[in-house]
Amino acid sequence: MTVDNGFRNPMDELVVTNVRKLLGDQGIGIGDDFLAVGGNSIVAVRLAQALREELGIARITGVVLKNPVLSDLSDALSGLVDAAS
Repeated sequence: MTVDNGFRNPMDELVVTNVRKLLGDQGIGIGDDFLAVGGNSIVAVRLAQALREELGIARITGVVLKNPVLSDLSDALSGLVDAAS
């Protein structure tokens, strides 16, 4: 597990903060793999719900599971937000 608070952008912080909250582990960083740090499909649904509420975009669960490294997830979500605006 890597502790990295040097987020590249606000999306990184949003993703990591939500994963830390759901998994109860403040040591999770942007370079960590969601599944390797304890995430599973149930937590992925909860994460998607939290991110959907924050970002106002739908169909995030698949994006979470296809991009388990948090930096990749952040990038994918940024792309969705850009496409929606």
